[in-house]
Amino acid sequence: MEVIMDLEKKLAIYYQGSAIEDDMAKCEATNDFSKIRRNSYDYFHYKEEFLKDYFSIEDEKLKKRYEHFMKILIYGKDKEGEGGTRYVIFDYIVNRDFEKSLRYLTYEYDKKYKEYSRTLNGETLIYTVFEDFNKYFSKEFYEYTDKYIDIINNNDNKKILKKMDRDAVIPLIAICSVIKNNKECDKKYIDAAIKSFDVLPNVYDTLNVIAALLDKNEDIKNKFIEVLNKNEEYIIDMNIILGYYLRTLDYTNPYKAKEKFFNAINYPNDFAFIAQHFENYFHYEFIYGARDLYLKSKEDFYKIYNFVGNSLNSDRYNINRNNDRNKRIFLVLSGVLLEHNDKKIDNDNLKKASAVLQTIVNHFTKEDTDSYRKLPLFSTTENIEEIFDKDKNKNFDELIKYYTDKKNAYVLYSRWDTAPEIRLNSELYYIYPLFNYDSDETKKYKKFAIDVLKYLPMHLGIRKYIEVQASIGNKTLKEVIDSLLNNKELNITLKEILLSYYFDYAGDASGYYYNDGRCLPTLYHELRCLDENNNVVINSVKDELFKSYFDEVLNILNDDKFLKDNIAPNKNAALDLLKSIYNKINDYNIVYKVLENTNRAEVKRYCLKLISNNEAITRDYVEKMSEKVKSSELKGALKNIIKNWNLKKYGDNFKSIDEALEFIDTYYNKNYEKNIKFLDDVKFTKVLYKNGKEADERVFKYIIMEYMNLVEPARLKDCDMLVDILDDSSFADALESLYSYWSDSNYEAAKKNILIPYLIYSDDLKIDKVYPLIKEFAKGSRTVMAGFIIKCMALNGKNYALILVDGLTRKAPTAKIKEVAIETMENAAYMLDMTAYELSDRIIPNFGFNQKGERVLNYGGEAKRTFTLSINNNLELTITDNEKEKIIKSLPAPNSKDDKAEADSAKKEYTTLKKEIKTLIQNQKIRLQKVLLNGRKWTYNNFKTVFVENPIMNIFALKLIWGVYDENNNLIESFRYMEDGSFNTVDEEEYTLKEDSLITLVHPLELDSNTIEKWKTQLSDYEIVQPIEQLNLKYEEITEKDIAEDRINSLNSKTIKAGVLMSLASKYDMARGETMDGGSFSEYILKDTYLNISVHISFDYMYFGMDANEDVGFGDIEFCEISDGIETLINPLKVNKRFASSIYSIVKSIFVE
Repeated sequence: MEVIMDLEKKLAIYYQGSAIEDDMAKCEATNDFSKIRRNSYDYFHYKEEFLKDYFSIEDEKLKKRYEHFMKILIYGKDKEGEGGTRYVIFDYIVNRDFEKSLRYLTYEYDKKYKEYSRTLNGETLIYTVFEDFNKYFSKEFYEYTDKYIDIINNNDNKKILKKMDRDAVIPLIAICSVIKNNKECDKKYIDAAIKSFDVLPNVYDTLNVIAALLDKNEDIKNKFIEVLNKNEEYIIDMNIILGYYLRTLDYTNPYKAKEKFFNAINYPNDFAFIAQHFENYFHYEFIYGARDLYLKSKEDFYKIYNFVGNSLNSDRYNINRNNDRNKRIFLVLSGVLLEHNDKKIDNDNLKKASAVLQTIVNHFTKEDTDSYRKLPLFSTTENIEEIFDKDKNKNFDELIKYYTDKKNAYVLYSRWDTAPEIRLNSELYYIYPLFNYDSDETKKYKKFAIDVLKYLPMHLGIRKYIEVQASIGNKTLKEVIDSLLNNKELNITLKEILLSYYFDYAGDASGYYYNDGRCLPTLYHELRCLDENNNVVINSVKDELFKSYFDEVLNILNDDKFLKDNIAPNKNAALDLLKSIYNKINDYNIVYKVLENTNRAEVKRYCLKLISNNEAITRDYVEKMSEKVKSSELKGALKNIIKNWNLKKYGDNFKSIDEALEFIDTYYNKNYEKNIKFLDDVKFTKVLYKNGKEADERVFKYIIMEYMNLVEPARLKDCDMLVDILDDSSFADALESLYSYWSDSNYEAAKKNILIPYLIYSDDLKIDKVYPLIKEFAKGSRTVMAGFIIKCMALNGKNYALILVDGLTRKAPTAKIKEVAIETMENAAYMLDMTAYELSDRIIPNFGFNQKGERVLNYGGEAKRTFTLSINNNLELTITDNEKEKIIKSLPAPNSKDDKAEADSAKKEYTTLKKEIKTLIQNQKIRLQKVLLNGRKWTYNNFKTVFVENPIMNIFALKLIWGVYDENNNLIESFRYMEDGSFNTVDEEEYTLKEDSLITLVHPLELDSNTIEKWKTQLSDYEIVQPIEQLNLKYEEITEKDIAEDRINSLNSKTIKAGVLMSLASKYDMARGETMDGGSFSEYILKDTYLNISVHISFDYMYFGMDANEDVGFGDIEFCEISDGIETLINPLKVNKRFASSIYSIVKSIFVE
């Protein structure tokens, strides 16, 4: 009864979720469906769940009510053929006539989208119809497919198919759905699919259906390619449709999805290129992709060039807008041939293609009523040559003003690749490929291209010229830039080229950019050019300018007006410039001018940082400007710099309270008291000096005031010096009251800076109290606050705080938290003049254990009971009762002869130790696992400090096999550290380490099988279990056959359980890739900052909450070099061998053959 009630309730929900507007009771009371009100927008979004419920109903009355609902849904739709695929199975349920129900799919009814409905993408919904029939009415479904298999196989029945016209593909889709959804299916379906090409009346429709099966059967794929080659007029459109279809497999990386698909089925290269690029012929990837294909395979390039050329003479294309598309494509392909002096250029077809240039000019000058963008009429002349003639074109000034006005920058110059008819930015891709080509047909358009360079150089001309010419021909980027500078007709200057870079810089061109400009990464950062050896490289205009024209660029930048007008107002441009040149010059005039003329807070901070770090050069400027400047904010910042410089006279601390108060008298700023007004609401105990006397209230206020004024967490030396004169206990109490005030206010973000002094001057217990907030905030969508806590904790500087932060670099609640932790550790290491790895080594605690690895806890009192803690062979904390001389599971409760306070303290200490040691061992396992992969080395002295002298790490040292290496990374000898402090070889001979030794974990790749077996025997004899998989690590060397396009692709046709991938990622500390819509992601990333390599392990997609048993299609393994945060794909064979082989082997091992 309860099940029926639930299904009744769901029926009511289904009514509400449909276009039916009357309530369920009224609908069920009538069979005159014409009287039932319904929304003009026809919808029902619960078909799959509805069908599942319907077929689970056992009560006949309820079943009839569900059928009544379906009758209402389909009422009137059969007459007009509307509703399409949604209503086919509903119609069959209530009418039980299979072929009659399919009338919803027939071509004659689908008038509005008749062309689309017979393409591969339009037919995907028809596939779902037959999948439903196969699921719920398999008998009827297979009777239908068998009937049409017989018709296809009987040549006498061709007239039946001919009569069906384009609807003949409907039964073909049913047949193909069996092949598509079954890895193994009866051969009759495959034979029928292949024969359909010979008997169906429309070859193009048949190609569209069969295209869905290219990866399902080799014979079908080969027949498809054969038929397509025989029908050249369909090659372009069919492959474009296929490319669009494949894009839906992975919207986040369609190029990669297509590449993976075509490689897996060995699809012809020319067809694959069309499918990859022609759908998005207005993307930059097509421009350089055409050049790259030409360099890689001229034969395939020529085939495509001829396909497109022939299409310009085809009636198929002349009747629709695709003709303009193909003309634009032909211009780019011709430009590739032209720039490489290839005589196979087709001048006749180039003349035809050049006609589209008039469309581009029209787009530029004529009134545009497009809904995307309203344009006024910009030209009063019909002659292209006169558009930029001020005397002949009365609208010349309006034209120039419009295209140079920053308010229009987003619409005009967006980096988003969009169809040419929508975005002018795309149109100019087709003007500049033929810039170096002279013909009567293109002469006037070349004049137009030159005029764009003359009159709109920074905004359009230079950018598009460089983008196209650098990516299409055989010139280096410098040669392309020189071709502009040396063209006397253009009179382009280096300043204009520099400005074109900064004008387009990541969203600075206008005040309105979505997502702070991050959606507009300029192509100037990612130009794919050729180098002097004809190799494809990624370069940027800025890098080339600073490399090849540095002195000239510096002269431009020393122009105050140039800086004031073009650089200082724009955040990204200013930061980019300052970071580019201030590791090369000591002339700070550029910094001063940017600082004085910018309103951007980030730019000011960076300028002040540069100035503060270079007192010898900048002090004179700072002292003068701090008196002269009118801005109170800038005046205060400059005076603060002077204050920090002047602090040096006091040394590391104030010599007396009077000296500290002298400092307070000089630098206490009453204007800042408004930032700590909330202190009036906090109940404080008195803060004392170390001598016990009450401290001047200004001292405490100054400390809090300075930290509240910070934009980012930092440790202030003047505050440290003031804290040193205060009584520790009273100061800590005051900070505790302040923290309680903040926590009681629900951790108000505006007052989060209270955390900075609280965590800097806290002990470990207070750090422990705040630490859980990181996870709480991260899970509660307050990631910024969680990251803020991490930065503040690191400023504490004590080992325990740094250990917690270091742990988050490996295991964190979110990827963002891990990122912040890594950055924080790197910053802390930088401040201490060491690497992040060295800092991680330095902060490994010994937890008070002696060299024997023991620590004694006392219960005190009359009994004076003691307990010795040690770490056993399994890396677990053990307790020995020294009185009874036996190991116990836990510390006993104190008795009457114990000191209760001391015993309770010991128990609390044990609980804390147990947790901290467990965390340490987990962290060190992960660290050592990474060392095994990347081969990070220690000097002899560092090895002793980390692994010999630290009793915790000493246990790891005993269980692992080490190697000594020369400066060229060659293994000299493998050895084991022994309990007596000596070193043994595999033959159990003593080995002496030299002081200049470089030591790391030996990798099995570096040992022969005999040596590995000897080491295993030795460990077994000593009953040693390794804490990480070292000697048993499976590895397999990568070969050329495993690689395609610099990616390991030998696993990309396999499937794996989602849970297996999750476990792999967890074990090796991999981060999820970028999260897409719906919480899905398509790669795991392992970053190794020692080697500066990132590994991207891709798959179809996964999502949060995914069932661990669900199958996932595996992708490629990519290795990328990391330089200044930029990742560049690198061939796996060029990566550190032990690292690359280990990663490949680890990933490969998860696939069970």
